[in-house]
Amino acid sequence: MLKVDGIDVHYGVIPAVRELSLSVDKGQVATLVGANGAGKTTTLKAIMGTLPAKRGTIRYKGEEITGVPADRRVGMGIALVPEGRQIFSRLTVGENLALGAYHRKDKEAIKKDREWIYTLFPVLRERINQLAGTLSGGEQQMLALGRGLMSHPELLMLDEPSLGLAPIVVVDIYEVIKEINRSGITVLLVEQNINMAMKISSYAYIMETGKIRTEGAPNEVMKRENIMKAYLGE
Repeated sequence: MLKVDGIDVHYGVIPAVRELSLSVDKGQVATLVGANGAGKTTTLKAIMGTLPAKRGTIRYKGEEITGVPADRRVGMGIALVPEGRQIFSRLTVGENLALGAYHRKDKEAIKKDREWIYTLFPVLRERINQLAGTLSGGEQQMLALGRGLMSHPELLMLDEPSLGLAPIVVVDIYEVIKEINRSGITVLLVEQNINMAMKISSYAYIMETGKIRTEGAPNEVMKRENIMKAYLGE
């Protein structure tokens, strides 16, 4: 479904990702882990189109999208739930969800997706008219996930969904991620919580200083002697 081949991504003149290649198969949960500053978020932004790739190619479902604007990538079926949630705090829960479907015209399908999201996160139905900024951290993460799902993605990218959440909430969020994947949505997951990420993934990439250092099945990657070096960046 997704093939990234040799991309470089810079912030100004500073290289953040170098010669990075990865692929994600349809129906897969793939995880990208690494220490702070490894380039994980930058990689997702490049795939989403909010940061340009200086070189290399990005293909989605066989079509090159390297130069395609981010809003068009959303319409093609790619969604990103960003680090830190980035909900619209002064809008209601319902308004946040509606914005997730801004590009869609299929009203009945939108209604169906909204009801599915309420099934995944019943608290969002209860809070539909509540300002998003007044939600708890866990509820805000649920809203961010719901907003991403409202775009009806085929590829859902999640950036640090466990960040700042209580352990019991993290378990709930990961159960929902598994349910999302079972529904047929492909997931590319960025996480520092390596144990949670590896448990639900079928393939893993380990990043260090802007490059993929190792990859493979999660159980194999975790057994490699250099995994902690690559993960911790030490």
